[in-house]
Amino acid sequence: MIARFLAALALVAAVQADDLQVEGLPVPVEVSLPENHDPAKKWPAVFYYHGSGGRPSTKLIRQHAGPADWIVVGMTYTFDGAFTQTPENLEKELVILRRVRDRLAKEQGLDPKRLYVSGFSQGGWVSGLFFQAERSLAGAVILGAGHMREAAPKTAAFPPGTPLFVGVGRLDGNYPFALKARLFYGKLGVTVNMETWQDLKHEFPTGGSPGLKEWFALRNGGKPDADAFEQEFAEIGKLQPVDQWWKLLEFRERPSVAFPGQPWKEKVAKRIAELEQDPAVAPEAKLFKRHRQLLADEINAKTLPELVKVNNAYVQLAGQAGASPQAALVLHDAERVAKLLDANRDRSPEPEPAKPVAPAFPKEDRGIPRNPLVR
Repeated sequence: MIARFLAALALVAAVQADDLQVEGLPVPVEVSLPENHDPAKKWPAVFYYHGSGGRPSTKLIRQHAGPADWIVVGMTYTFDGAFTQTPENLEKELVILRRVRDRLAKEQGLDPKRLYVSGFSQGGWVSGLFFQAERSLAGAVILGAGHMREAAPKTAAFPPGTPLFVGVGRLDGNYPFALKARLFYGKLGVTVNMETWQDLKHEFPTGGSPGLKEWFALRNGGKPDADAFEQEFAEIGKLQPVDQWWKLLEFRERPSVAFPGQPWKEKVAKRIAELEQDPAVAPEAKLFKRHRQLLADEINAKTLPELVKVNNAYVQLAGQAGASPQAALVLHDAERVAKLLDANRDRSPEPEPAKPVAPAFPKEDRGIPRNPLVR
């Protein structure tokens, strides 16, 4: 297995990447053509946007898409520093995206109907905005980021089954926004696969993302490996009930598990339900579900008082968790919310001075300030 992995890396490294100067950009973008490239054919493509302070690169996507079949472009921005979302700024970046797309379609066989956007950190945030605003895109990959704002006052639904992959560290401050992306896009008809990198903060896994590799393979006509999944499912079944339950919670998020026509989604869901009836698993499952509800309350909170309520509930749940391994994670979430509240203490409503009796107008709590796209 190690030999195959090293051989795959060597093939990826052998794929050449060249600079392409684009009008309107301060530095060239990086273009990596597939090893089996023929400009007379049509090829799917991924535009990857780097994080703040980075440079155009095709390395991460090429490692996950493989050396063949995909055109990969390392993109950059027209601005320096953090992205300020305005209709004008968004359109300015989309003009560049279309310019690169059209040029590569003409010169290298890029298929405009199979163009995906992706990015990590700031690149993930802007990829989400591009995904909403440029409906010619086939899908998106949001890494180390999530959903914060809509690109337009009301986002239209996507064609059913439009694919989105979300990957984020569980200890990343952007984790709640990644969950919000899952809910936001799911309600709009998007098929969302979300991979959570346990124990990681704002970083990408050094060993890569198994789910992202699967996701790219499925986008280009690949099929799930039924034998490999059967073997993996059987190995998970040998674990103790609690460990088996945790592994299946991760397993069910794999892109191949939910792939149309496969039996895995129902099979995994059935086994999870069976395990949650086990006395050894039931307390953990109950704690997990309550924790997920509090995460939902957090991402849906619109005022500081609502966020205070969520923080108090996190602290209470951590106390109830006892020796469960989930206790530390609940405390982590409580600390994240507490820091947000502390940072916005000056926005808390001040006590109203005494005044004459007046009609009771509706109260408007000050909203939670939105985090800027700074990373």
